[in-house]
Amino acid sequence: MHKNTNKSLDEYIVNDHDANHYLYECAIVAFILLIAYGLSVAELIPNWIVFIIISVTLPRWVINVHELLHIKSSKEMNEIIRCLAISPIPLSLFTLSYQQNHEIHLAHHRHSATESDPDAYHIRGNLFLVILNSFITPEQSFIRWVKINGISFQLGIDLLIKLLIFIILAFLGGQRFLWFWLFLRIVYGLGDIVFFRLVHHQKGEYGTFAMKIPNIIETWGGIIFGSTVIQATIHHDVHHKHPRIAAHNLAEARPYVINCPSN
Repeated sequence: MHKNTNKSLDEYIVNDHDANHYLYECAIVAFILLIAYGLSVAELIPNWIVFIIISVTLPRWVINVHELLHIKSSKEMNEIIRCLAISPIPLSLFTLSYQQNHEIHLAHHRHSATESDPDAYHIRGNLFLVILNSFITPEQSFIRWVKINGISFQLGIDLLIKLLIFIILAFLGGQRFLWFWLFLRIVYGLGDIVFFRLVHHQKGEYGTFAMKIPNIIETWGGIIFGSTVIQATIHHDVHHKHPRIAAHNLAEARPYVINCPSN
């Protein structure tokens, strides 16, 4: 545990450099995934390598967008992330855009792991159903949002753009696209289980918790999946108390934050 009583909370807060870094990593992830798909379609790399590439890159996109949700409104985002939101490659024909994910995630923070939490369906209840819901989260979130709010003009345009991307990639790759898409869904679903169920349900209780893992797993997890992914997960309780703390500062901020009133 790191302690530094000479720092104020403001020094841990996410800044413009952090935000630019998140955007930069998203761009790199999108580029790598498109290259991987192109190599797969050309049959230059086998499916198992494609799965590994997706496993180590997609979580980086997801966590960087998650971090951006706490510091950038939809109007402040670039058009690509504003449209695609949860994945650089559409996970479904029915997914929400950045604006809707932004509102849902802020509501999740206000009502974490309670029945009022819009993410309760993949946090609370029977483990089997939670796992199932985690693998169909894009569609679940879309249906639940539309039932309450309908489809706005911009969301409709975004859906058409994602449909076009989906059709082009499927046309270019055929069966290869099916594998690529399946791998995306598997990796996203597994990450969803960890980032919602496992950090919000422990020892039979619902709430927001830290995840204690061996140091060697933390180290190698940071190397493989990126430190932002690992730190935002294992220090999720700190993140929920002060969502504007940059993920890379969560461990150091823990002693300062954990006994302070929430923002």
